[in-house]
Amino acid sequence: MKIIHNLGILSINKTTDENAGFLLTNKKGSYCSFFNKPTSRYCGFFYFDAKSMEMYKLIEDIEPEGNGEVNLLKNWFYYAERIRGHSVENFFMPDGLNSLAYELGESGEITLVLDCRKSYDNREWGRHYDISEEDGRIIVKFTKKTDSREDASSGENEFVLFLAIKSDNGKHEILDKWAERHYADDEKRNSPPFKRHVYTGLRLKGKKFVFSASKSRESAAKESLYVFDNLQELKLQGKSHFHGLLGLQGIKKIITGKNIGNEVKVAYVNAANSLNKLAVNNKKHAGILAGLPWFFQLWARDTLVSLKSFSKINKNIAQKILLNYLEMAGNDGRLPNLIGEHNSKSLGSADSIGWLFVRCTHLTEKINRDKETINSIKKSMHWIKGSRMASSEKIKDYIKRCNSLISRKENEYYNLLYDVENALEKSIGNLLKSHTKDNFEFNEMNETWMDTDFAGDGRKGARIELQALRLGMYKLAFEVTQNHKYKILENTLKLKAKGEFWNGKILADGLDDWTIRPNMFIASYAYPELLSQKEWEACFENSLKNLWLDWGGLSTIDKNNKLFTDTHTGEINKSYHRGDSWFWLNNLAAVELNKINPKKFQNQIQKIISAGTEDILWKGCIGCASELSSAKELISAGCFSQTWSNAMYMEMIDGIFK
Repeated sequence: MKIIHNLGILSINKTTDENAGFLLTNKKGSYCSFFNKPTSRYCGFFYFDAKSMEMYKLIEDIEPEGNGEVNLLKNWFYYAERIRGHSVENFFMPDGLNSLAYELGESGEITLVLDCRKSYDNREWGRHYDISEEDGRIIVKFTKKTDSREDASSGENEFVLFLAIKSDNGKHEILDKWAERHYADDEKRNSPPFKRHVYTGLRLKGKKFVFSASKSRESAAKESLYVFDNLQELKLQGKSHFHGLLGLQGIKKIITGKNIGNEVKVAYVNAANSLNKLAVNNKKHAGILAGLPWFFQLWARDTLVSLKSFSKINKNIAQKILLNYLEMAGNDGRLPNLIGEHNSKSLGSADSIGWLFVRCTHLTEKINRDKETINSIKKSMHWIKGSRMASSEKIKDYIKRCNSLISRKENEYYNLLYDVENALEKSIGNLLKSHTKDNFEFNEMNETWMDTDFAGDGRKGARIELQALRLGMYKLAFEVTQNHKYKILENTLKLKAKGEFWNGKILADGLDDWTIRPNMFIASYAYPELLSQKEWEACFENSLKNLWLDWGGLSTIDKNNKLFTDTHTGEINKSYHRGDSWFWLNNLAAVELNKINPKKFQNQIQKIISAGTEDILWKGCIGCASELSSAKELISAGCFSQTWSNAMYMEMIDGIFK
């Protein structure tokens, strides 16, 4: 298959043997993802209900007549194009609408395969399809009922979904057949069931098709007609929004960088585009979905890790997210792990509160820089007031407008710092009561970003990155309050942490746990003052001997450890945090290696960039940074598009090519 990333003079292409696919979203949580072959239950067209925070699948596959192999996949960034055999296919999802527009190069027949269900629901029985025609649109009504063969009851309605279809031809044939699918990728990642019956519902004729999803028949029907009638305008809007992204200062700087290769530039644009497409901003929530297809929730940790890069894309929404999180710390000083409706309320998050104040530190640093600019303007205005020009009406008006602008900005900054200070002091006070022992931050099993256990390995105790995140909170608290109790807390923990965790060669992963893991890079990012530059250099150099993967990544555990697993084991947690290489952490490590000694670590930095670029451009869902890779070799595994992988790729490139 040939893959093309179409970006004007920066366009690049490559032929690959990968079963590559693409992923589009509507910026409301709904998405579509199609590969050469449907090898996972999580490919297709999915509808996200923002009210319930539930994801529903509707379309399994769209099969044009002939249904040959895909021989070309072109990424246009706001839509996708495929060529298979003689068929040209275009896929587009308009922002804010739960619709998929599908167009063929010339009129033909397509077979529509359906698999309506909640995303995680694999039950086979109780699935009922009803197909009718109304006002020139086809309406598929799906009803999920309980069935005694799988449920405690039988015949009770669980939910109803509607799929409205509008085409330029209108001719259709109801096929009403069931067929069994085998999902090779799901089998590979140990995600049963590997086989499932799907519904071959319709054969449709035409060139232009719109599929609209809703829990309301009327809404689905109305939207399908709207999208069909306004498709060209909606596509122009999509193009305009993408060009607006390219015009942002931070992204434009990378695109025009003279010492950056085209592949890195295109991968950076893809990462920014994918990160932007994972954001949601509605009446209930503002946030960034952690990843698609599985992590369609608002995870505090993932969002806050990603917020620095996202602020380059949409500063206003990023600040809104930050301020929302400042209000969410609980009585134990921590943030909830997930925001909104979800089924994981018992899963704690020890580190997300620390990441919140890492991002608040970046905010306060920016405010302080802006204050310096404001003070400089004030000095200039003071000089103008004392000059002969001050009597001019134009100058008086100019000074008045400047004073008004400065007053608004100073008031905004005062309120922001006030909110940060209050939330920080409250959080520290509660953390000291609930999660502190002998000055150290303690966590239970599976409460860090390494949130799975295997063979008793769940990282319970005092962990290195949590001490660094707490130290960063103390440091910020002193800076914003000038209360010396926080400086005392900082110095005490710093002294104890260095004494217990640092042996002159490496940092322990936890108290009395000298397992080598890559979490010292998070510690360096969160609180670089823990070690001197020379000590960090030695720490990184010694740790990389046990963690480095020649293809350009880091293992999540010492390669000599008995728990190390070199091949991704999917939904079995054996490899997840005990070998698998996570792109977000690899990228963060490159940021820190570059800060400490870019010359010494040049080889590792360049290989991490190359691996991340390869993943985004040519593997898995093209244009998206995936979740992780096996340690053994570079593969695209886990979520097709992972928020913090996209965000940290951007941050890495920003930091290294600044």
